[in-house]
Amino acid sequence: MNVKEGLQRVEQLALGSKITRLTAQPLKYLLGMAFMKIIYPITKRGIMVKARTFFGADLQLVLPSGMDIYLTGGKSHVSEIRLARFMINTLKEGEQFMDVGAHLGYFSTLAAHLVGTSGRVVAFEASKNTFAFLSKNLQRLPQASCLNQAVSDENGVLSFYEFPILYSEYNTLEIKQFEQENWYIKNKPSKANVTTITLDEFIAQNHLQPDLIKIDVEGAEYRVLMGMQNFLKTTFKCPIVIEYLSAERHNTAHQDAANLLRAMGYKSFIIDPEGKLMAVPDLNGYLLRNNLESDNIVFQKNQPSY
Repeated sequence: MNVKEGLQRVEQLALGSKITRLTAQPLKYLLGMAFMKIIYPITKRGIMVKARTFFGADLQLVLPSGMDIYLTGGKSHVSEIRLARFMINTLKEGEQFMDVGAHLGYFSTLAAHLVGTSGRVVAFEASKNTFAFLSKNLQRLPQASCLNQAVSDENGVLSFYEFPILYSEYNTLEIKQFEQENWYIKNKPSKANVTTITLDEFIAQNHLQPDLIKIDVEGAEYRVLMGMQNFLKTTFKCPIVIEYLSAERHNTAHQDAANLLRAMGYKSFIIDPEGKLMAVPDLNGYLLRNNLESDNIVFQKNQPSY
């Protein structure tokens, strides 16, 4: 099974019924659901497991946050499936990928598989706890490296907020966006100081020429972009992928990020089910029409050619 067929299998499991997922891996499904529904609500403690991804890498995960990878072999949200397909279509052997907000390293390891040992992958993760898993997942990949730092608009130290494991994908520099969520009251974050770095400085110091950059930093996207303006002004070939929230989710920071990119000549594209790009200038309208809370948006200067 090649990587495209593997992702199609992930999609089939993700879109299928509970019976479909149970039939595919009965023991894993029963153990996963028992932990999610019975054990975790009592203990509030995650459990470490290993899961084989659709592209053949073994990832160290902590349940329940990595449950979709554990059960399907990949990130199962439709936007994440489309992003994986776009990466498969886009990244070539020998190219460079930067993952800002890498979490457990799913997209970083996928990129490492695609660019091969002649390419390069650099992953950033600010959470100390999450970084421990990211580091393990990348340690056997000579083309990949990771840094336990937050990417921002200046070098320094900032407050970083870490949620319990079930909500760890929401770890952020920008906490206010979550304070009205129903789950927030019972899952308040801990606060820690993290060192910050700018991409302009990091790219220059390490003589990098990224071919694709993914930014998923829960509302701090604008800060990241402000710290890489030199790169954005001078590059023409590197798409920037950003998770973009709907207006209902207080997306001022995401609108600011999109406006900054547009001011530098970038156009916005959604990823279609085949992993190809479709121009969508009105992102808020697109999310509203399709009843979406968020989506991965690709910004690039040149028109895609297929």
